[in-house]
Amino acid sequence: MGIGRIIGFIVFIIVLLLPDAYIYFSKVHESFPSERSKQIGKIVYFTSLLFQFGGMLFLFFYISLGGGERTVLTNLLQAIVWMVFIVKLVMIPFLLVGDGYRLIEFFIKLFQGAEEMPARVENRRTFIKQASVIAAGLPFIAFLHGMTRGKYNFKIKKVSLAFENLPQAFDGFRVAQFSDFHAGSFDSMSSVEYGLNLLQEQGADLILFTGDLVNQYAEEMDPYIDLFQNVKAPYGQYASLGNHDYGYRNKESRTDENRKAIRDKYAACNMELLNNAHVKLEKDGEHICVAGVENWGVARYFPKRGDLNAALEGIEDGDFTILMSHDPTHWDAEVKKHPKHVDLTLSGHTHGAQMGVELLGLKWSPGKYVYKRWAGLYENAKQYLYVNRGFGMLEGFSFRAGIFPEITVFELKKA
Repeated sequence: MGIGRIIGFIVFIIVLLLPDAYIYFSKVHESFPSERSKQIGKIVYFTSLLFQFGGMLFLFFYISLGGGERTVLTNLLQAIVWMVFIVKLVMIPFLLVGDGYRLIEFFIKLFQGAEEMPARVENRRTFIKQASVIAAGLPFIAFLHGMTRGKYNFKIKKVSLAFENLPQAFDGFRVAQFSDFHAGSFDSMSSVEYGLNLLQEQGADLILFTGDLVNQYAEEMDPYIDLFQNVKAPYGQYASLGNHDYGYRNKESRTDENRKAIRDKYAACNMELLNNAHVKLEKDGEHICVAGVENWGVARYFPKRGDLNAALEGIEDGDFTILMSHDPTHWDAEVKKHPKHVDLTLSGHTHGAQMGVELLGLKWSPGKYVYKRWAGLYENAKQYLYVNRGFGMLEGFSFRAGIFPEITVFELKKA
């Protein structure tokens, strides 16, 4: 364990506790009307603080220092720690507004010589503190739902797209996409089975998987291989590799042996990998092309193995082409300006940040501040990108709050 990693962890803990320091000095609990409610506020605050701090210490010393294995329980613990942190972050904007009133109080006293604040200013500041607690309760409820039912609340997204160069034989052709399975993060076999059965029930002509079969290790897939035997389509099941399919945080997961074993799991799940390659699907004497690249993204810390030129080599100009590329940053960086026209690119990777709001036309997630294309459909010059929100969850983030697991079904139409 390097000294740099220990220092980094200490800095991380300090950052994690900064919202608590601000909340404590704002004395939110003192704004409640009765002594009993004030005491309850103190108990809730200090309990959450001890849980958050103790949980982080346990995860650090057990997993990072002790070499302990991640389990469903440690993943759930980490999710709860993050939930407490985010709930407290929600309170801070309200408290900042309250401190604005405190600043008004200072200037009133300074320039008018007043010794006491007008009642309306003091009452408004108290109301804002109470509102901060109420506002924090909304994400708390959302996270509780996300850690129980939300993470298995599979949504079917149906997308109809029309293309001028789609062969007439493929008019009405249906393609199902799922992505980011992340075996190792699930805690309910029956829920996974339900999701895969839901995928099969769509009756798609073609099934495409856009990477991240596991978190780190090939053996994470062992409990689910039998379930994948039922996932079939008349024109086949194809896949591309994601960044997690090369191993991830642990050095042991990034060995050639583990990487080969992960690729073998794709074969065991009846999915043919398209590693910088393509296939032609024939129907009534006409064809479309399905290509796939290994992981390629602009981030320097993920494997960059994709070769778009190799994947598209041999595809003729005018051929209708679907590309699987795990990381959506590939689309802006290479795909949409490549000499060969790619009609539809399918990606995943972002998970939509697994938290956000998609309701009544409002679409927001913290993922939008990291990825320009973070979920759903994008279009540029008759080229489409679709970013799937993912089937599973990131290791240690065992929840989905507002951004639910997704299976996408595309209906291709002849324009």
